[in-house]
Amino acid sequence: MTGSAGTSAAASPPSLSRAFAAVARAAPGALALADEKERLTYRQLAERAGEIADVLRRQGAGPGTTVAVRMAARAELVVVLLGILAAGASYLPLNEPAVPEREALILADARPAALIEDAEAPGDGLALTATTRLRTLDGGSAAGVPEDTAYVIYTSGTTGRPKGTAVSHANVLALFEATGSLFDFGPDDRWLLYHGIAFDFSVWEMWGALLHGGALYVPDRMRLLDPEECAHLIRLEAITVLNQTPTAFGVLAPVLAQEPDAHALRYVVFGGERLHPPALEPWIRAHGLDRPALVNMYGITETTVHTTFHRITADDVTHTRSVIGRTLPGFSARIVDELGRETDAGELLLAGPQVTRGYLNRPELTGERFVAEHGSVYYRTGDLVRRDAGGVLSHAGRKDDQVKVRGYRIELGEVESALLDLPGVSGAIATTFTLAGAETLGCVCTTTDGCPGDAAAARDRLRARLPAYMVPDRVLWLAELPNTVNGKADRRQARTLLEKSGTHGQAPTGD
Repeated sequence: MTGSAGTSAAASPPSLSRAFAAVARAAPGALALADEKERLTYRQLAERAGEIADVLRRQGAGPGTTVAVRMAARAELVVVLLGILAAGASYLPLNEPAVPEREALILADARPAALIEDAEAPGDGLALTATTRLRTLDGGSAAGVPEDTAYVIYTSGTTGRPKGTAVSHANVLALFEATGSLFDFGPDDRWLLYHGIAFDFSVWEMWGALLHGGALYVPDRMRLLDPEECAHLIRLEAITVLNQTPTAFGVLAPVLAQEPDAHALRYVVFGGERLHPPALEPWIRAHGLDRPALVNMYGITETTVHTTFHRITADDVTHTRSVIGRTLPGFSARIVDELGRETDAGELLLAGPQVTRGYLNRPELTGERFVAEHGSVYYRTGDLVRRDAGGVLSHAGRKDDQVKVRGYRIELGEVESALLDLPGVSGAIATTFTLAGAETLGCVCTTTDGCPGDAAAARDRLRARLPAYMVPDRVLWLAELPNTVNGKADRRQARTLLEKSGTHGQAPTGD
């Protein structure tokens, strides 16, 4: 990894800022960052980040403090994030646009010392740049996180209360140290910041570019919502590394495949949700498997973005196993059953330099999920995996992604896999919903040709694959699956659609 700080002396702990500075010194004139309006070299990016760091230090930001960020996606957003890190502080990404109730919970828990936001937003504050301002927050803590924290990301909690994970500089550097031998990222690569900064896939995208001397392009979010616009941008900016959730790629791939030789893609990296390999068959038929290489990676915020690596093969698309491969170098993995016994099919536990310390202000939850075993601290992922005779892992659903219907416990991933095996089905989300006052099972699906399928026929076929209690009471056909802002399958929206739909698998026509 170019410019890694992992070999610094003990007196200088690992730092993303120092690693970036080394890259900037080595190639000051190379393109580092761009959007539709500006392009910055590494020298220019380092200088602008340094100017922001100076302002932040004068306002009291530094080691142990957190600065919240709520900005629209543009190059200046990355400048601000680098400036926060250069000041020695950590950043707390907030959703843009704001989700007031959730944001209030996060700010109360994390107690950031300040908030950086777009200048057109109402309120007072110090002008940080021409288009942003800095506001000091009441109740902000001068020492809210460990001093080596790079960022704090909040994820959903089972109780509905978001939980924050503080990720260190060393955790992020360990990620790229571990993946250095698996990819050949370099200064000729151009990365797309496809994901919002509140989704940790963005950490991989930003630092994958900047730690290897490559260029990072920050698109307008609205362009990403249109597959035609997104595909055009990928071609125009000669993007070589594209990172996608399988759901998002399912929408983009058919458009990109219309001109298979018109883009510069070298890698498409999947993450964020379970991959259904047969869905890639049309793409592979058009592009092959070498350029771009298709890579499936499994990971979670608590273990710093990615923890496994698997390069998709032709054999993968012939079955429905979601192969996630082997853990990255540096990880120690255990698979245990409900009694904690070693097994080849059970919950995945992970230990290694990418595993974070735990949850912010949640000692009890930290104690439940981060456990000391066999001389290491293992994170209990809650994900179920299977290990084959060769040691390769496949994702088998969530330990806590179970529902109870009619007295039976059902793994939603199993229902989705059965649906995806049906001819013509390209996507599926299973969930519970209320029907005639009772909780029951339903699915929303898409088809390969975009036309509504036959719900009755699908249920008849499922009866041959699943026990009666696992056959959905309603199958709803949609043009596109509902996604969260991070491109993941949205079960909550699927539930709403099922409850609003008619009895014959028709999508709701209005509220």
